[in-house]
Amino acid sequence: MDTPHHASRNAIGPESRELLAEFVAQADMAATTIAKYDAQLREFARWLQHPRSRLIGDDDPRALAAATPRDVARFLAYLRSTDRYAATWTITRRSPLSASARKSHVASLRAFYGYLLRVRVIDNDPTFGIKTPKVRPAPGLRLTREELERLLTAPGTARERIQTFLLVFTAARAGALRDLRWDDIDFPGRTLVLRTKNGKHHSVGIHPRLMSELRRWYVHQSHTATKNPDLAAALDDPATAFVLLSRTGRQLAPGAIAKQLKRRANTAGLYVLDSAHGEKRSLVSPHAIRRSIATELLNDGVPLDAVADLLAHEHVDTTRRHYAFANDTRRRATIDAILRHDAAA
Repeated sequence: MDTPHHASRNAIGPESRELLAEFVAQADMAATTIAKYDAQLREFARWLQHPRSRLIGDDDPRALAAATPRDVARFLAYLRSTDRYAATWTITRRSPLSASARKSHVASLRAFYGYLLRVRVIDNDPTFGIKTPKVRPAPGLRLTREELERLLTAPGTARERIQTFLLVFTAARAGALRDLRWDDIDFPGRTLVLRTKNGKHHSVGIHPRLMSELRRWYVHQSHTATKNPDLAAALDDPATAFVLLSRTGRQLAPGAIAKQLKRRANTAGLYVLDSAHGEKRSLVSPHAIRRSIATELLNDGVPLDAVADLLAHEHVDTTRRHYAFANDTRRRATIDAILRHDAAA
């Protein structure tokens, strides 16, 4: 939706819309990344055209292709304000965006203008010289084993249950689970193949508890399909036979797994906060589950490179900095090992 939260007259112009559509069509990225970049670029396009963004002497609103480094710098300053007047109601925030969120906006702008430069729509990249906001690495939300068990056993629908088991026992991204088809699962070999956000294939062993849930879900889904022609048609075609399907036989929307996980976490009473609208909303997310599993494995003595392999990280440093964090017991054991070695010497 192009209509901004505060000013409906600030719709994106046709030239900018066409360039955005062209960029999205050629982007070789994960669906979730494309959706995020598209939303961020649309906000920038609306900001460029908004009357409040114009400086003295600016007679006409600018299209995306006419943006300057000054525009980009001012837009990043705007993102730090509490009045994001060019945002849609779905992405408006009452507090300044974090450095991490602003860094994501810079990444979307660089990807977009890098494409326009390659196809010679523009001669100069307006993001050139723009500094990326510095993000201080800090451990995000991590659930304990007990909390993960509460999440697994919380009441909910059959699909919410299998989604949670898949998240916990594969440590996969929600997008990879959304793309999982029944043909990707080798029941005799106890493995499944996931598609990473880079388009590669990643094999993961099936945990015994997950195996039981997958078999139970397969029976449930097949039985439901006998009464649901749309679901039956989807399951009959290997290309559309996703493990996770909507009631209408469609692949789940990009945000469905995260939304339903939060609802399940609310029920389990895990990290629930009151939202600005008075609703209760859990902080638990698929990414938090992924981080929790990585940390648990590391502290159980699983080598860091093995944890990185499970997460399909190309670089172990990514796992170390953002996912797997040593607890005090592991740190103490490391120190004790040094002292034992020193005493033996």
